[in-house]
Amino acid sequence: MKRFALLVFSSVLAMEITSDARAQVIVDMRKITCEQLLTASPDAVDTAVWLSGYYNGLRKNTQLDLAQFKKNAESVVAGCQANPKKTVMEQIESMPSVKK
Repeated sequence: MKRFALLVFSSVLAMEITSDARAQVIVDMRKITCEQLLTASPDAVDTAVWLSGYYNGLRKNTQLDLAQFKKNAESVVAGCQANPKKTVMEQIESMPSVKK
């Protein structure tokens, strides 16, 4: 019985991995515009998390300050609302108030 359960679990896991692999999309983050960020649904959260990780990685910062993350996100959204044609990365780099 344990072997059968293990076989079923392994089969389900393999199907999940295969379906996830087919669903992958590659996104060039340099090309995401503020307009796209503002009209995106849950993907906007993924974008914000990735960008935070990117800029913190550049600084070799391994700490996550959730309060600062929220302030940065609010500043970027406000800047993007004012400049929807800019890319998100251009907007972030032009904002001295955002701690990168």
